[in-house]
Amino acid sequence: MADHLPTKFGTTATPRPTTLSARAMQRLAAGPLDAVTLMRQVCQVERLQTDAAERMAQALLGSHPEFVRLPSGQWALAAYIEGRPGSDASGVPSRLLETSGAESATQTSPRAGASPRLRDIDFAVVDVETTGTQAGGGDRITEIAIVQVRGGEVGDVFSQLVNPGRPIPPYITALTQITWEMVRDQPSFRHVAPQVMERLTGAVFVAHNAAFDWRFVSEELRRGVGHELAGPRLCTVRLAKRLLPDLPRRSLDHVTRYFNIEIEARHRAAGDAVATARALTHMLRLAEQAGLRTWEDLEHLLAPQRGRRRPTAGDRRRRAFPLPADEDFIA
Repeated sequence: MADHLPTKFGTTATPRPTTLSARAMQRLAAGPLDAVTLMRQVCQVERLQTDAAERMAQALLGSHPEFVRLPSGQWALAAYIEGRPGSDASGVPSRLLETSGAESATQTSPRAGASPRLRDIDFAVVDVETTGTQAGGGDRITEIAIVQVRGGEVGDVFSQLVNPGRPIPPYITALTQITWEMVRDQPSFRHVAPQVMERLTGAVFVAHNAAFDWRFVSEELRRGVGHELAGPRLCTVRLAKRLLPDLPRRSLDHVTRYFNIEIEARHRAAGDAVATARALTHMLRLAEQAGLRTWEDLEHLLAPQRGRRRPTAGDRRRRAFPLPADEDFIA
């Protein structure tokens, strides 16, 4: 990795803080975050509206002198801004005073110094096979693969079957071909956790539908060794939506077919992770061709578009029922 790359850039796996404020302090140690990103990570919720996140952040952090809310709307540690070069009289760095709304909506915050170049970043492409879809509801990992991508090239592949400590439903076996007999004598996730953390540390966590894999790996680390993940994430589904706007669907099958990538073993961790890694290298080249050179450039590309919001449950309920009629249009 290039010498100028920030030493803290990438995934970390650290002991899980015991309080929400301690978790917020851990998250903000690398730099400021907007309220939505911060509260999603601290409270472990995937979907959170901006106004609710702002209220939660104010209630949780507002009375603690260790935290400050910047004019940009982001939250930061008071120690982060005290005495930094380029600060104004209030101690707030001028570069933070100019932070745009698009920047505050991204998953990670700008680090001190220059944003790392994409070609200098280490990526860890992850895929997990599981007993189901509920990471916090008792489902467990049955197989994990981590593929290193460095300098635009696919590198080492780590793949491991895992004993989930619970039965594998028949429909999962039909999908993945992973049976109980295959995992019965395999190590539990607790025993492979050191290898997983070693391969993730210092790299950007990448997956196709990254939230799913991130939740499962984080939950297994929490359960097995009392650690949790923190750091930047990159979802290749979201990346494909931005870089391949004419592609009708962004499933792994569709994205790999677009790039003429063969998936050697579909719905197996190594096969899917290697295919995702190869797709990532293609999309990073497209990003560079589009003039995106740094991680910050990529964050801007993936930031939610202004003026658009996800439909809420209330929106869906309103669409499900007819509006009252002012006139009788029935003949």
